[in-house]
Amino acid sequence: MSREPPDADMISDEELTELLADAEGATPQEIERGAAKLEITPPERATIVDVDE
Repeated sequence: MSREPPDADMISDEELTELLADAEGATPQEIERGAAKLEITPPERATIVDVDE
């Protein structure tokens, strides 16, 4: 099985955290603590909702 090269537009989790921290005027540690408080369901366990109905 071959792996495709990473997309040039993708950024790492660390880079995203730094960008969010800068945009919010917070530290990366504050962003990480806030993210840890969120309850995010893994995609494979998420409920599918039809928004067109």
